[in-house]
Amino acid sequence: MVAPPPADLMPMLLDAVCVVNESGTFLSVTGACEQIFGYTPQEMVGRPMMDLIYEPDRAATLAAVDRLMRGKLQYDFENRYVRKDGRVVHIMWSARWYPDKQIRVAVARDVTERRAQADAEVALASTWQLCNSPPCLVPPGSPPIPLSHQDYTVLATLAAHDKGASRKAIVEALGKDYWTYDRRSLDTQMRRLRRKVEQACDRKLPVATLRGLGYRFYDPIECRQRGDAPRAA
Repeated sequence: MVAPPPADLMPMLLDAVCVVNESGTFLSVTGACEQIFGYTPQEMVGRPMMDLIYEPDRAATLAAVDRLMRGKLQYDFENRYVRKDGRVVHIMWSARWYPDKQIRVAVARDVTERRAQADAEVALASTWQLCNSPPCLVPPGSPPIPLSHQDYTVLATLAAHDKGASRKAIVEALGKDYWTYDRRSLDTQMRRLRRKVEQACDRKLPVATLRGLGYRFYDPIECRQRGDAPRAA
């Protein structure tokens, strides 16, 4: 039989080992308890686990517990807990029910940072990118689409206005006089841009026409400056 880790090494473990009874009350917590939950083991013992679970995740957790109690092992189940300091953390669990002892034993690991990184990668993968040198538009998951200086200026003006850029703002960004500029040419340019993007990547340019005002991006777009290499997500 393998001896348990020395007591002074327990706080250095990445995981916490939690034992709860059939009703879900903590009987013991060892390992990285305080690092993960913010509570000492003494503070957790005797508390119902549901008290610490982030409320939107309680129903899914109860469903996982039901599966566990029916004999199905739980591997890599994730839910969120509210730490003692009020922060919400993502916890990954592996758990087993021991009917002869009427206890559940679960190993918990804090995966908050990993989840945040994964969410950021997903967000980046769904974000259009606009680069100024050389001027190009990078659709999610597609190669860069080269842009003329004028095309870049129009899209950069839209990207700089979250709620939409007026035709006047776009024309002035092009260095033209709004009152003498043929405004129909702006619509022609936008149609050409839409067609160019659709032909290059079989996706629609995420720009909406604001009736009587101008245009705006309706998908996230990231502007990259000189020296930041554009990339296909």
